[in-house]
Amino acid sequence: MATEAIDFWTDTVRATAQRLNEAEDGLRERREGALQRFQANGFPGRKDEEWRYTPLKKLANGPCHQLLPGSTRIPVQADLPIEAVARVVLVNGEFQEQLSDFSSLPAGIKVASLASLRKQDSGAIVDFLSSSFPQQNHPFESLSDAMLDDGIWIDVTPECRDEVATIHILHAFDGSRGAGSAHVTGTIRCAPGTRLRVIEEVRSEGEVLGNIRWGVALGEDATIDRVRVIRPGCDTIFHGTRVVQQAGSRFHDLMVCSGSNLVRNEILTIHSGPRCHVELLGIYTARGIEVVDNHTTIEHAAEDCTSREIYRGVLSQKGRGIFTGMIHVHPDAQRIDAKQSNDTILLSRDAEMNSRPRLEIYADDVKCTHGATVGELDEEALFYLRSRGIQLDEARRMLVRAFASEVISGLDPEELREFIVAELEQSIPEGGECAP
Repeated sequence: MATEAIDFWTDTVRATAQRLNEAEDGLRERREGALQRFQANGFPGRKDEEWRYTPLKKLANGPCHQLLPGSTRIPVQADLPIEAVARVVLVNGEFQEQLSDFSSLPAGIKVASLASLRKQDSGAIVDFLSSSFPQQNHPFESLSDAMLDDGIWIDVTPECRDEVATIHILHAFDGSRGAGSAHVTGTIRCAPGTRLRVIEEVRSEGEVLGNIRWGVALGEDATIDRVRVIRPGCDTIFHGTRVVQQAGSRFHDLMVCSGSNLVRNEILTIHSGPRCHVELLGIYTARGIEVVDNHTTIEHAAEDCTSREIYRGVLSQKGRGIFTGMIHVHPDAQRIDAKQSNDTILLSRDAEMNSRPRLEIYADDVKCTHGATVGELDEEALFYLRSRGIQLDEARRMLVRAFASEVISGLDPEELREFIVAELEQSIPEGGECAP
């Protein structure tokens, strides 16, 4: 990447870090270390194997290095049909108390702004960040660390063992006053035996980098069910999650994405105790020159654990999809059952899919499989539907709906499931050609 472009980013990061360090919140060393790493490494290019298919040149050279100004404006889009005990709203990376609603939040769940908590209990924040986000040479992690300011802290206490609460988190990025970036850190800590459902929504307008990361800690036999919906109209979104699971815990994640210029979704789950389960699902569309990059790593570090992965994409025009999925079975992690699947439909000759499933197995008693398919819609099925009087565009949408059904079939409520399918269908252009 061009040195001048990185200098623009570095100048902004340095000025922001210096301003935040005036608060004496115990994060000075972390911010300064991240600044040095970003200044030394910048954004990776195509020579970096883990980023070779992720086009970052425009981002590195563009005007998003400036932080987005404070705002309370939420890009206007139809609301998701959901019911939740709490609604958390962050606009341009800042927690908005006046737009949030905690009136029905159970007493056993604590939700707070990361910025306010840093001032009240900086020691707890420093300790949790150290365990949730190990410092590393990762461009978006470095930006998040260097400009660590606001975000959201969720703590599910043992009082909530007997109920399942749903929390709606809305990330809004308002670029209506000019290009820029926002960096959000979220944390979730679930006590043993508790359950939590999170519906995370991302809306964006303008030339914007929305940099979101999560650190999740699951106690023994705890469960998190998360749905992430990246709404149409986003420019560049990085979404990273690091999950540490204790014995018997379960983590379920569904990612839905359509109509965004560039999305990189990274998930790392670590099974640090036996009998853990993780399920990673994704359904996405890309058209025009849109890019969706899914990057997953499952660390089976204990015995008797299971994992399931299904990512499905529908690519049209010059849309591109990337899937890199690693299943790592550690020594002595016996009786692991892991399945990974990545399937893609190409609706045009110019669409492109890069799939890289990976297995690293260092134990003997395991059952691990992976598979990847890339192809066009079934011509016989299309012919059958058209012979019944169904127009071509509608027939194509029906087949795409069936293709997505396995991924979202378990999503409740039904209204949300239908809403998501309709939004995916809207991102499929009419009159497109099928791949040869």
